[in-house]
Order: sequence, then structure tokens, then C-alpha cells
Amino acid sequence: MPTRRAPRIGIDTLTLPVQATRVELAALAHLQMQEPESRVYWVENALLNSLFGLLCWEAIFAPLPGAFFHPYHHGPADLLAADFHERRAAVFERCFAQLRSGAHEQLILRRFEAKQGIQSPFVYWGALDRDTLEQALRCIPAAHLEIFFRWMLKDLGVHGAGFPDLVQFWPAQRRYRMIEIKGPGDRLQENQRRLFEHGAAHGLPMRVLNIRWASPAAVDSVRS
Repeated sequence: MPTRRAPRIGIDTLTLPVQATRVELAALAHLQMQEPESRVYWVENALLNSLFGLLCWEAIFAPLPGAFFHPYHHGPADLLAADFHERRAAVFERCFAQLRSGAHEQLILRRFEAKQGIQSPFVYWGALDRDTLEQALRCIPAAHLEIFFRWMLKDLGVHGAGFPDLVQFWPAQRRYRMIEIKGPGDRLQENQRRLFEHGAAHGLPMRVLNIRWASPAAVDSVRS
């Protein structure tokens, strides 16, 4: 039986002048300068986790036996259990139905306001504002969100992390891409590699951007 080849991961390389800043910020500034009509944000795990947490709030906080047994839980006690999704499958499907109907945009924005500051294992309060959420909901197709969310539910302990560093939105065109930034000597972690292969298999706009620092001589040559 032939071995199934992993989907090809999109990888680009960018050479930048040496900078005394985080490599993610250097890449963000370059991308924003190159395409000023877009909006680039450093989000890492905050964006997709928060969208998932807000959409699926009802399922995550479903009052199932043993899930909550004191008032200080910030999430269900069985969050990382193997049957977490299975126990709430019907409720999660109702949440995903909101994606397919298009009702998810207003639902997520309403929950963002109504649940503001309430502890959740997924929502990164303070890391995102309403404007960023609105751009995400405008630019990321609902079908793509469902692909990401179902990937998370396969293993929340592993698949809830490792999302790309940057997201780039083109609001006028209602499109986006996610970009993982890797500095010199860095490479994808195993959970990131699986995520990118999964994204490639489903046609999601995800790229790895390898940053290389230009030598001082090269920088001087460009300036002269």
C-alpha cells in the first residue's frame, strides 16, 4: 500500500535588516509597510481560541454532572478529558450550525460584550478588541472557522496551541492569511507542523515565514 504523502506546507523566506526587536514585530512591520491596505496583528493563540470560546460558550459551560463542583471554576473540570467533546457533541453541533447559517458573527460579538471579563479557558480578554474581532469575522470564512474549531476539539490539550503568530486581513476583499514567523535557527514544532499540514489539506491560507537577518555589509550596500 503506497505511503500517503503529507500535504505541502507553504514556506517563504524574508531577509530583513538586523533589528533590536522581536522577530515577530519586525515581520509585522514589514508586512504592514508592504501592503498598507491590509491590517496585520500579532495574535498567536488568542484569536482562534477566543472565537471558539465565544461561539461555543454554551457547550463549554454546559452544566453536565461533574463538570462544575465549586463556584471558582474558570472552565469545566473535564476540559482535557478524552470524552469532553463526546459528552457535549449535540451542543457543539448547535454551535457549529450557527457558522453554517451565518448567525455566528452577531452571536460572537454579542457574547464578547455580554460575557466581558468572565473567566474562560479559551477567551483572551484584553488581548483582542471588538474591532479586531469584527475584522476576523468579516475576513475569515465560517467554513474555515469550523475547520479550525473541529481540529481543536480533536485534542484540546495539544491543538488549542501552536496557532500562527500573525494574522493579516484585507477587509475590503474579505480575505485573510495566517503567518507563522520563524527566526534564524527556529523551526516548526510538531504540533505546528500537524496544524499546517491539516490547513494545507483543507486549502487554508497559512504560511510559514522564515526570517533571515541581512549582514551589515549587505545593509550598507543597499543604503549606498
